[in-house]
Amino acid sequence: MIMMKRNLTFYAAIVLTAMSVFFPFAAEAQERVVSVGGDVTEIVYALGKGDALVATDSTSVYPKEANDTPKVGYVRQLAAEGVLSLEPDLIIISGAAGPPPALEQLRASGVQMLEMPASYTIEAILEKVDKIALTLGAVDKGALLRARIEAERRGMKDRVAKLGLSPKVLFFVTLQNGVPQAAGIETAAHGVIELLGGENVFASHSGYKSLSLEAAVAADPDIILVMSHHADRLGGMEAVKSHPAISLTRAVQENRVILVDPVTVMQFGPRLPSAVADLAEQIASEQAAGL
Repeated sequence: MIMMKRNLTFYAAIVLTAMSVFFPFAAEAQERVVSVGGDVTEIVYALGKGDALVATDSTSVYPKEANDTPKVGYVRQLAAEGVLSLEPDLIIISGAAGPPPALEQLRASGVQMLEMPASYTIEAILEKVDKIALTLGAVDKGALLRARIEAERRGMKDRVAKLGLSPKVLFFVTLQNGVPQAAGIETAAHGVIELLGGENVFASHSGYKSLSLEAAVAADPDIILVMSHHADRLGGMEAVKSHPAISLTRAVQENRVILVDPVTVMQFGPRLPSAVADLAEQIASEQAAGL
């Protein structure tokens, strides 16, 4: 235990020295912080800095204390004026944030901004922890959080490997206009599929692609993943399965449609490794039931 603490302290010192070159405002007091993105908000609280938050976005729902903060809108539909009206010392921005004009306006405001990588890997989560911990003066706690995530990543890899998964996966999304979409590469959904050891059946496309029944049937997914709030929007699981875009797929016919939690799984925050391992076990159970 003593050796572990020494290692973490050494790691914290290395991070502080190396990253201070790139984040010169890290040592400054950050008394009024706006956090945009559920992933970064969760990290701020995990570092014990939640009291500095004067506002968060609507996707910041964990931990429960985040629900009590004033909201600046949806992460992808920010209004710069609303954020700046809170007179923040620092704005922490998720890689999922937008739209671009609002981000440009925030950058031009002169307020210190810490922007996270728009990447969907566990390495990106660790990078977010390092940057936020340094900027908020919580390097020691950042080292502990990083060590926990890395340990859970090892556990996730072991659990997924034992299951031997290699499913063909369709990640099905319905947007607010009702148009069915399938997730391609450069999406959080694709990152999750890769961590599961699966194959994204729409990996030939980038972002989200309009989905037809013909394309879904031709892709022949073993599993269809749907975010739970999209299922709620459609009217529940039965409404999902009867959706014209996927109703005739083998996955639907064999009852292998699985709901995914948008907070623990899709935001790529600290709880991701354990959540992915749990999802992998659920997929393995569904596949076994269909044999």
